[in-house]
Amino acid sequence: MASILKNKDLIIRVLGSTCLIYWILRKIEWSKVIEVAKEGSFIYFIAAFIAIQLTVVSSILKWKLLVDSSLNQEIKRDASLSKLGRFYYIGLFFNNFLPGSVGGDVVRVYYLGRITGVPIATASVAFERITSGAALVVIAVFSSLFVEEARPFLLPILFVLGMLLLLFCLISIVVKRRKKCKVDKKKMTDSDINRWVLKIKHTLVKTSQIALNYRKEDYKWWLKITLLSILFQAGLAWINDLLFLSIGINLPWIQLLMIITLISVITMLPISVNGLGVREGCYVLFFKGLGVPAEIALTISLLFFIFVSISSLAGGLFWIAERRKQSETIWKSVH
Repeated sequence: MASILKNKDLIIRVLGSTCLIYWILRKIEWSKVIEVAKEGSFIYFIAAFIAIQLTVVSSILKWKLLVDSSLNQEIKRDASLSKLGRFYYIGLFFNNFLPGSVGGDVVRVYYLGRITGVPIATASVAFERITSGAALVVIAVFSSLFVEEARPFLLPILFVLGMLLLLFCLISIVVKRRKKCKVDKKKMTDSDINRWVLKIKHTLVKTSQIALNYRKEDYKWWLKITLLSILFQAGLAWINDLLFLSIGINLPWIQLLMIITLISVITMLPISVNGLGVREGCYVLFFKGLGVPAEIALTISLLFFIFVSISSLAGGLFWIAERRKQSETIWKSVH
């Protein structure tokens, strides 16, 4: 049943992306898009590529804070910033191939979990996503007050906020029932299925406890988390600003930040594969209000996608290195 639902979800996303791309193909003159891309400044392209790496670094630093919050001093040395950086890029690389926007997060949990254990890895990755999502929603709701074209999308934005609150409530409920799970563990030890169920329950309870323990951190820690979350969103706007400047268009920074943030929220909706089609349509729709021609808006969207994809290739190299390291470890243990 789970496999059928997963396949249906993937089919829906592929159909959504296909329909949106078809609509864009019909509406846009691609010869103009290619012409605009050719006229872009190479210097600004390099600056945008560097900005992508700096934006990723802000997210890695936040992930490091979350991991360190859950680890003792002895293990903390193993979860170094360089390792987390490699794992982050590996996750970014797998986002290009796995359906949805959480495929790369699962990969990050896998690699970090081998060092810290699955509960700590899951809690840190999930909370890193949640805080970024919260920053997205806050900025997007604020943007809807000033950008008229954004107001029709206020309902789905609030829906995302509702999902975040629901997730927090579910975590609280699971933690409150942890004692019951311990009792069940004594009763259910006869079958492999029950053992797997208990193992999953135990992992979920431990993950929830770790996530809720973040509340014990002081205000300075939370301030860093907040600032890094906002910096990540501002970084996305900065990248797009550089891409627009590469073709000689200077847009108001605040409106650019609001629109890019809103587009990020909308592409989180499960109606396409990696936001393909949705992102391009949003660029054309929202930047039209700032007087940007459709061909230019679409060009910037495609350039952003291409540059991020190129950046993620480093994760492929890190993945190959991790696989080789794992193979060498297995070989040494056997011989």
